[in-house]
Amino acid sequence: MAKIRDAGKSRQNILAAAETEFAEKGFYGARVDEVAVQAGINKRMIYAYFGDKEGLYKQVLFRVYARMEDVERELVEQQYSGTELIEKIISAYFQFLKSNPTFVSILMWENLNKGRYLQEIESSRIERATIRYFVGALEEGKASGLFRPEIDSWQTVISLITTCFANFSNQYTLSKLFHTDLGSEAVLEQRRKHTTDLILAYLCKDSKEDS
Repeated sequence: MAKIRDAGKSRQNILAAAETEFAEKGFYGARVDEVAVQAGINKRMIYAYFGDKEGLYKQVLFRVYARMEDVERELVEQQYSGTELIEKIISAYFQFLKSNPTFVSILMWENLNKGRYLQEIESSRIERATIRYFVGALEEGKASGLFRPEIDSWQTVISLITTCFANFSNQYTLSKLFHTDLGSEAVLEQRRKHTTDLILAYLCKDSKEDS
């Protein structure tokens, strides 16, 4: 039993070290030797658990996506809807991205590689049922008259995700350009509120339209 626990702990140590290494250097720059050093484990154990460097990287990709899905699943379980759901999604994304800088970096590296390794992971392992829930909630909002009937629900979910993500993927360049610190608590809170206002202004019917 102790060996099983030790094996599980070793795997988690390897994945944690690999996540940091891939986030800092990308797939091509990362070294398995360095992962082994940081995990405090023999390099041969990494190959025994994950096969090769690609296998390790794909498992890290799956791991960071699963972490995001956990956040989304909590929102679904709370059964939020309408404008409250939009506000909760944006707040949850901002908090998650702020707390998981390695997630941001790894996705940026993967996009530079045109999603090469993500494409090789089985879709069932990374597709998120929560996304369909969000789309369904937008459709319900349209049907009830809360949201404008002409909005594209799928495009709206994509825009919501990318708008939140850009605050973190472009944090350093935009901080320089606008002479501010987009990583500070105060500015992130301003960005969260503005993003929420922006999305809701697009979604919600203007009372003037009904007058």
